[in-house]
Amino acid sequence: MVKTKSETPLDELSPDLDADVSRVEADLEIMESHPGEMAEVETGIKESMKKRDREYKDSHFHSVPKGKKHQR
Repeated sequence: MVKTKSETPLDELSPDLDADVSRVEADLEIMESHPGEMAEVETGIKESMKKRDREYKDSHFHSVPKGKKHQR
């Protein structure tokens, strides 16, 4: 175990930690109660990212003359 300079307990460092943990747990419960919607949103985000990546590559790499394409 790594020792730090101050042996202050974690609760004293961030008193709002319990509130943050409970908020995260509540968010996870909501996410777990709606798995279908979560999967649908995730699929939409992935498709959007693929489309944006493809459009970026098409506009930046396919229109570049061959002589400039591979220069560094």
